[in-house]
Amino acid sequence: MNITLTCASGVEKALKSELKRLGYEDAPALNGTLTLNATAYDVARLNISLRTADRVYVKVAEFPADNFDVLYEGVKAVRWEDFLPKDAQIWVNGKCVKSKLFAVSACQGIVKKAISDRLCSVYKTNRLIENGALYQVEFWLFKDVVSVLINTSGAGLHKRGYRDMVGIAPIKETLASALVLYSDYYREHPFADPFCGSGTLAIETARIALNIAGGINRRFAFNDWKNFDQKLYQTAYEQAKDGEQLDRKIEIFASDIDPKAIKLAKRHAQRAGVYDYINFDVKDVANFTCPLSFGTIVTNPPYGERVYDKEQAKECYKMLGKVVKELDRWSCFVITSDKGFENKFGKKCDRDRKLYNSNRECKYYHYYANKAR
Repeated sequence: MNITLTCASGVEKALKSELKRLGYEDAPALNGTLTLNATAYDVARLNISLRTADRVYVKVAEFPADNFDVLYEGVKAVRWEDFLPKDAQIWVNGKCVKSKLFAVSACQGIVKKAISDRLCSVYKTNRLIENGALYQVEFWLFKDVVSVLINTSGAGLHKRGYRDMVGIAPIKETLASALVLYSDYYREHPFADPFCGSGTLAIETARIALNIAGGINRRFAFNDWKNFDQKLYQTAYEQAKDGEQLDRKIEIFASDIDPKAIKLAKRHAQRAGVYDYINFDVKDVANFTCPLSFGTIVTNPPYGERVYDKEQAKECYKMLGKVVKELDRWSCFVITSDKGFENKFGKKCDRDRKLYNSNRECKYYHYYANKAR
């Protein structure tokens, strides 16, 4: 089957690298999506294993559609009976971009009617009862070409299950993983986040270092589907559990000036199964120290929007720059929406990358260690 993976803009390279490590070599990337040919087992494995993907879809059709009749006939032609049982609850959502069919609600109705008419004909019934498992169908209309997909993940894959209480301005788990994967962090090296907030970056780093799969502790949409072989899920789950390396010695430091944030970070780390691997501390960035002589800092400091004002954020950047200057064997990676960050930090970055944090355009600044480790 055709599998489509979605991710945040700018994260495609990290996701592609993940796929290669899992053995999926051929996965073209375009506009926040990657595609590959795979099996039902791979649907389970990708949902459990991936850290930077938003969702895993099965693409069931793609065809040109510039009017409602063509859209209806194209959707109705899909063998929906191969995917949806007689009692399926069908939820349709979509988006229309640069297309003659631009009314999303009208297209939703057409797609739902086409699916219903097909299934009623196949199952020989006047109407669908829709009292079974939920199947989320999505259509993407772009330049008069429609893609029709089934969401196998359900809720976004950033919802790992450990973050039950949200702090101020949290970063998504998927983006946090991408930041770590884009950095020079290696599990044998120390890691630190001096603006840890509710702990997401430190927790995702620990899970990466210990090889704990991204979705190991949650359920997915396909878990409720009667026509999905749940033995495939169990096989993928056991494979992921067998790959965990919980005996690894790792050094992770997470600090924040706010005691409430640290309390929340500890709670999340406990729920994520990595509490014993992270050193938490209530500490101002100005007082950041580490007993180890080299390592990697990855951090998401205040932007001066929801946390602190612009001046306070500026002072945070200046202080971080001073701290990093004294740590010449530490690399530092910072994501922020502040276009003047380099001036405030006090140094031009070695490279940067455009990313989006909650639809806010940001840059991810790379500062590499001055000396060989």
